[in-house]
Amino acid sequence: MLTRTFFTRAPLTPGRFAPLPAGAVTARGDMRDRLIGLRSGLLDRCASLFPHTGARSAWFGGDQAGGMDAANALEAALLTAALLGDEELRRAALRLADAVIDGQREDGSFGAPDETFAARGRMLRALTAAYSMTGSKRVLTFMLRYMKYLKDTAAPLCAQDAMHVADTLEAGIFLYNVTGQKAIVTVLMSLVAQGADYTSLFHSFPYRTPISRTMSGDALRAALRGEDENGYAHHLLRTADSANLCEGLRASAFCATLTGSGKHFSAPETGLARMNKAHGAVCGGITGDPLLAGTHPSRGVSARALCELAASLEALLCAPAGEHFADQLDTLMYNGVAAAFAPDMRSVQPVQQANQVRLSRAARFPLSGEDAGCFSLSDSATLTALLAAWPRFAASQWLLSRDDGLYAASYAPCQVRYRLAGASVRLNVESRYPYAGSVRITASLDQSAAFPLHLRIPVWAEGATAAIDGEIIPARPGAILTINRQWRNGDELLLTLPMAARRVRTFHQAACVARGPLRYGVAPAYDETEIGGAPAMIARGGFGVALCEDAAIEADEDGKTLRTRGVSVPGWGLRGESCDQPPITVGEQGAPIDVTLMPYADSPIRLCVLPLV
Repeated sequence: MLTRTFFTRAPLTPGRFAPLPAGAVTARGDMRDRLIGLRSGLLDRCASLFPHTGARSAWFGGDQAGGMDAANALEAALLTAALLGDEELRRAALRLADAVIDGQREDGSFGAPDETFAARGRMLRALTAAYSMTGSKRVLTFMLRYMKYLKDTAAPLCAQDAMHVADTLEAGIFLYNVTGQKAIVTVLMSLVAQGADYTSLFHSFPYRTPISRTMSGDALRAALRGEDENGYAHHLLRTADSANLCEGLRASAFCATLTGSGKHFSAPETGLARMNKAHGAVCGGITGDPLLAGTHPSRGVSARALCELAASLEALLCAPAGEHFADQLDTLMYNGVAAAFAPDMRSVQPVQQANQVRLSRAARFPLSGEDAGCFSLSDSATLTALLAAWPRFAASQWLLSRDDGLYAASYAPCQVRYRLAGASVRLNVESRYPYAGSVRITASLDQSAAFPLHLRIPVWAEGATAAIDGEIIPARPGAILTINRQWRNGDELLLTLPMAARRVRTFHQAACVARGPLRYGVAPAYDETEIGGAPAMIARGGFGVALCEDAAIEADEDGKTLRTRGVSVPGWGLRGESCDQPPITVGEQGAPIDVTLMPYADSPIRLCVLPLV
């Protein structure tokens, strides 16, 4: 792996943190088990399920257009290999990366001749991981030639490509930070000018109600058939798409890095706040099936939008004052992204619901197919995006700080290796996060060295403390605790993040139960059956439950289950093929009952937004 990290060069606007090289963070504990499960269950099978993502892809010299799917799969393989120390996977992934480089044409373009600008940008993002793992100058030469191609020969971006400049901007900024060649900045500034104006969209944000109230799915489809891409329906389909908007958050951040514009800098925070308010989902994502869909807990949440939002929040961590985005990133990954995988980790769900009481073929989401709410292996775009999400997150848990220290954005078990203040430093992070808030960080150094550790204190961690050498240091929720000291081999730091269960008001008067970054809900009994020849999971009748507002919420010893009191709500049931909205006022109700609450991602049949009595 590389032995140095590249911070933002002048004249670009600097951030406080920068990503560590691929391989500096290796997964341990539950995170390692998760990545091993994904590697054996889905990543290894991806090319056989979808040949266009493997050796038969035109990216790698084959005869099938690989699109963004192959780029996502390659990035997933590269980062997973680095996090697991998997040499076999590393060699196989780097061979594919070399094939992309070998296939570059004389003019600097690459991939299939009709490949999209967006897909090339995603492949550039994957190749930055390859460079981070190897330091190969071939990658830099390849990327420089493509930047020259964009400057000299590329046609102006079409309306669809203009929505997807973020990945090319990210790779170009990385390339400039490594090489310092100012011609790259000129190319990137031209992309800023051609790209969609997400910044103005986020500041004005016209989509404050579900898009279905503006135009029904049938009306939208009819309008699309009767106009070209400059028409209103096509514009709506692009600018109200949840995945596009989530990608646009980092596009605005990269524009800010390039231009220094305050309007660009404030756009991601403003846009995310407005999307959370109007379309926020308890899993940490944005509703969209695929268009923005409001806060109703039976509205769909696109897995692709979850992955784009995760990538944007990870990028924003390295932007000025971007560290506060880590709270939503944790919630998003441990709830929404985790729930998009089947419990056996061998299939994925393209569109999920917070209150999900039926998994069956049905037209629940206006612009998605009938299978969108089912776990399957039919959607290559969803599968490959999800495969890349976990390794990206695991690699971004620790960042390098500009004061020659390290920043902890999250606390899954891992090992971090880097050279700081002239010393070879290894940090072993032991935890059961996100189920428990006790984190032990043990430092191993070849010589004593002074450097800071910046520890993110989540907004929910009231009473957080750090203990080292007998000293207990109080920490403020939502802030960064900096411990700057002379570190010696064997030093131990114990970070305590109290995880009190709390009720979070969401849709109307209903609430979700949260503990730490996890969201919890009721897991109703269900039957596994077949509908129309396809497997289905159907909650049994009488699944409605309300929580007692004043009842205590107690966590089991392992933190994976909560217990409280509630009542059955016989009148709360289905509306069409989905759960009806939680009743604002609970009328008929049963006797008080004990209620067990499970983590959002642990049960595919769930009620996570519940009325209160």
